[in-house]
Amino acid sequence: MGFQVAIDGPAASGKSTIAKIIAKKFNFCYLDTGAMYRAVTLKALRLKIDLNSENEYRFLETTTINFENGKLILDGEDVSEEIRSLDVTNNVSLVSMFKYVRDCMVKMQQEIAASKNIIMDGRDIGTIVLPNANLKIFLTASAEVRARRRLNERVGTNVEALSFEETVEEIKARDYKDSHRTINPLCQADDAILIDSSELSVEDVINEITSLVSERGYRMENLEQKVVEVEETKQDEVVEEQQAEVAEEVAVEEEAANYKEMQLVRGTIVEVQSAKEAKGNQKARKERVLIELADGQEGFLFKEDASGVAADEELLDVYVEGDEIDVVIKKIFPDGGKFIFSTVLVEKRKEIMKFEEAIKENQTLSAKVVKVVPNFGLLLKHDTFACLLPTSLANVAEDQLETLVGTDIDVVPIRIDVSRIRLIVSQKKAAALKSKAEKNAFLETIQVGQVYEGTVKNVETYGAFVELGQGVEGLLHISEIDHNRISKVEKVLKVGDTVKVQVIKVDSEHIGLSRKALLPNKWAEYFQDKEVGSVVSGKVSKIVEKGVNVDLAEEVVAFIPRREFAWEKDTFVEDFVEVGDEIEAKIIEVDNSKRRVILSKRQLIENPWVEPKVKVGDIVEVTVVKAIKAGYKVSLDNMMGFLHKASVSGDPEALVPGSVVKVKVKILDPEKTKLNVGMKDAEEKVEKENYGKYMKSQEKVASTLGDFFKK
Repeated sequence: MGFQVAIDGPAASGKSTIAKIIAKKFNFCYLDTGAMYRAVTLKALRLKIDLNSENEYRFLETTTINFENGKLILDGEDVSEEIRSLDVTNNVSLVSMFKYVRDCMVKMQQEIAASKNIIMDGRDIGTIVLPNANLKIFLTASAEVRARRRLNERVGTNVEALSFEETVEEIKARDYKDSHRTINPLCQADDAILIDSSELSVEDVINEITSLVSERGYRMENLEQKVVEVEETKQDEVVEEQQAEVAEEVAVEEEAANYKEMQLVRGTIVEVQSAKEAKGNQKARKERVLIELADGQEGFLFKEDASGVAADEELLDVYVEGDEIDVVIKKIFPDGGKFIFSTVLVEKRKEIMKFEEAIKENQTLSAKVVKVVPNFGLLLKHDTFACLLPTSLANVAEDQLETLVGTDIDVVPIRIDVSRIRLIVSQKKAAALKSKAEKNAFLETIQVGQVYEGTVKNVETYGAFVELGQGVEGLLHISEIDHNRISKVEKVLKVGDTVKVQVIKVDSEHIGLSRKALLPNKWAEYFQDKEVGSVVSGKVSKIVEKGVNVDLAEEVVAFIPRREFAWEKDTFVEDFVEVGDEIEAKIIEVDNSKRRVILSKRQLIENPWVEPKVKVGDIVEVTVVKAIKAGYKVSLDNMMGFLHKASVSGDPEALVPGSVVKVKVKILDPEKTKLNVGMKDAEEKVEKENYGKYMKSQEKVASTLGDFFKK
């Protein structure tokens, strides 16, 4: 398997740009996974399939996606520009959410990465595609910065132009879709290194990742001779003693340039030399095994470096001349000469492989910090194994590394350096795993109905994300913020606010919250004893062309449509009420979900126009309702009529609202709900009636006198 670099991050964070430069710099193979999903989306749009149906993506069985000279080739066609269209951008998250599509793409990507030094960017590379990558980066930036980058990308292309504000909203919507999809959502891998490029140049990001690549791979191999393994004090003394003993007996040979310490080699036992006591000028010599390598290079294996030899055994009892044996080069002397070999280290090489399972399972280990390695990080000890902790994977800044020396810290092994019999570990990953475990434990305790006091971490157009504890966040949708309709979240909540919420939904890690569930519901309280048909009273708060707003109670506003105010077809509400008036009306509709209540004032009385109690020509009394430019609005038996100024007798100033006057019905049209009356007409009719009565009475008198005189 080659060296693998995974770069994840949200849309327009610069992943592709950075990945391409790094690939060129290290001569890695670059694979744009996001472009692959865009290609699938483009083909789906071209085929006009139902994008919401997973079964219709079976066309992938015969689809080819390749990269040639930096171009994306879909079924033999260069679609590098077309896959960046707004239509593709708006649908790629939907397409990539399907398991079948992702399985096809992941399989293709993993096959490519199996035998190459590769760098991939996308949204689930470090978590799904390359879970064991040597280096994982999570590259991000603010939505505003990414929006500007997206706009710059589209300059000079055929992609539809959007405003900056529209592009910001597009970016935020894409982030939400990517991070909330059911299959492989966008998230930062536990051992990924976060890089926020909002205020960094491309060069700054390149330099930082280059340093990380070097630390994880190439540079680490160059440190073989620079980083010294820590041995116990007693072992150091033994090596010094061995060095002195060997230096006495060996001649200077050519420098073993082709070998390095900790290298595994195979040699032949030349001689098993017994121990010698000191005689004269000769120093004592320990028993040892002389081993020759294939090219003639020789070295010694001492008893303390030999595995499987009991304290009461001699090397002669275990090793036989002529046998081939695997050994590790423990020491190479700079002035040439024989090496010091070890079979204990051979066994340790085998033992260290047990950590493969620990790496696969993300197991946390405790290790003691031994020393600071300049320009690299920390040297630790776990059991009998050395561990290297790069600065970038430590939880403290480089200038604070010294404070960890002598302490035990939790780390997670991420790679086995077999050649040096040591582990490469991450303190950040251990902290992330601990945080995740605490988060999962906390998640398991969350149930619908529980109440939390959380902190607003982020505000979006559709709601706010509230942290409940241990890094667990829930979505407080805009519709759950208050019983009253909220137009903008930021008018009620802002980042950092403490808010009391109730859990109303738990779906895996997706938690739904409600603030309004804990607030007094004035609406519900008001309608506890009211229903459609109830007669209620309230204060007129607003008069508009279509009707009247009536405040029934706190947070309860009703509406009387113009047609429901009176039985007349052309009703002018202002003729009846003013703002501030108390009125009664009947409830005719209630919609709790929309918090809407409709009232009717006219339904409190029967329709007077159905069977009017008067007729044209009748002399009746009417009540003046309102003075208008041409005359007066008057009321008769709940019917609204009109009295023209020209037909008013006497002083018009005397007619004020509430005045009762006698009039004659001039026009009465029930179908058109039209009533016209006149005062003068009434007086004329009365005068005529009175004159007629007078004349009749005179005739009667004259007749009576005539009869009298006649008699």
